[in-house]
Amino acid sequence: MDKPKPSLLKFKPILKEKIWGGQKLKTQLHKDTEANAIGESWEISEVPESVSVVSEGVYTNTTLSELIDRFAIEMLGQSSIDRFGHHFPILFKFIDAAQRLSVQLHPDDILAEKRHNSFGKTEMWYVIAADPKAFIIADFQEKLTPERYQKYLENGTLVDYLQHIEVEPGDVFYIKPGLVHAIGEGVLLAEIQQTSDITYRIYDWKRKDKHGHYRELHTDFAIDAIDFDVSYDYQINYHPDRTGAQELLHTAYFKTDYVYLTQSQNFEFQLNEQFVVLMCVEGKAQVCASDTVQYELQMGETIFVPACVEKIILSSAHARLLKVTI
Repeated sequence: MDKPKPSLLKFKPILKEKIWGGQKLKTQLHKDTEANAIGESWEISEVPESVSVVSEGVYTNTTLSELIDRFAIEMLGQSSIDRFGHHFPILFKFIDAAQRLSVQLHPDDILAEKRHNSFGKTEMWYVIAADPKAFIIADFQEKLTPERYQKYLENGTLVDYLQHIEVEPGDVFYIKPGLVHAIGEGVLLAEIQQTSDITYRIYDWKRKDKHGHYRELHTDFAIDAIDFDVSYDYQINYHPDRTGAQELLHTAYFKTDYVYLTQSQNFEFQLNEQFVVLMCVEGKAQVCASDTVQYELQMGETIFVPACVEKIILSSAHARLLKVTI
């Protein structure tokens, strides 16, 4: 007997040990691990060698790629296929920075295709939790020319010119290709990005790995990719305590809405033949599909809604969600 078209899908988190990782993915987002330094939980991914696998239901242990191969239009929708082919175009993560990450940036589509045969990397961050005085780095404190940047990099003073921004839960940042950035220690966040794993490190705090080696830097690649004239607002303003759904960040690669549910409210969303991904960043919510399939989505969980589902109904006494599509 053939299995039915896919409906609501949960995937097994892909946990990544990192030199800067900690325990908050386990203690606050309830990821199942015994490791001491988990930096990332890849929630939904079709990055090669890190493809998500269904965790429950009739498609348990089926990969995301296998489902797309069999149910391309039903999973992705024609509009996604027209733009990105039979590939899942977004990567969803939770990140725990127990130590600060390297100072880095990402190439755009043109440079990434030329150098790496890859998509570029546009991303956004939603801060879930932050220790007192926790920060992110975004851009330089003053406008730098490529020549001054190279000088400061070579003489070891570049860190003096990085812009630190203190953060608190609910803060949102838009990280375009070329923006020099880093996540500081004590920050737990959700990351939504293009399906790409291309990062150019330019500084790593003179940190050594467990073998006593410095991690590789990519300063030669980076110089042509840095945006020295950032002209957009990378911190996103919105109304975090307004109930219902509101636009958070709509880019050419993904559209993220913020959904705040209170007092057992029900909200109905039409999918319009496009897939939707929901990330729960606070509380818990019931997610019901039009075919009556229902899941509870708790803080730190992510759910995929295929394009063939006509509508979903969300209900909760208290939940904050990120609702993402293309």
